[in-house]
Amino acid sequence: MEILVAGILVLALDQGTKWWVRARESQSDRPPSSPRIREIQTVRSTFSHRRGRASLIVSWVIGFMSVWLLVSTGAALQTELARLGAGAALGGAAGNLLDVLRRSAVTDFIDFGWWPTFNLADVGIVAGLVLAFGPVG
Repeated sequence: MEILVAGILVLALDQGTKWWVRARESQSDRPPSSPRIREIQTVRSTFSHRRGRASLIVSWVIGFMSVWLLVSTGAALQTELARLGAGAALGGAAGNLLDVLRRSAVTDFIDFGWWPTFNLADVGIVAGLVLAFGPVG
């Protein structure tokens, strides 16, 4: 249940913030600050090709099935925190996949200047994997 709740929460937050960024007026006249909100459409050649999109869907399904197997067999993800992390990672991956399927691009908007621009789906993926498979202490 934790996996589903975390996944839906991350997916909803990701899609909501991307909608907000796309809907707001451009603020290019603002002086740069760190961090700033700046919409970037990340496009990869695989995003617009049917085979590339299919491979992304297959990858997400394999990830989902892997998490399900790890939990159901008792092999891993036995703590609540690990299951929350796995759900967050799957929700983040679903958010970026949804962007690719709808727009053939991923909306990135968090810009620190010294780091590549990213979005909340990326945060969900990285933080989720750290929680799911990081050291337990």
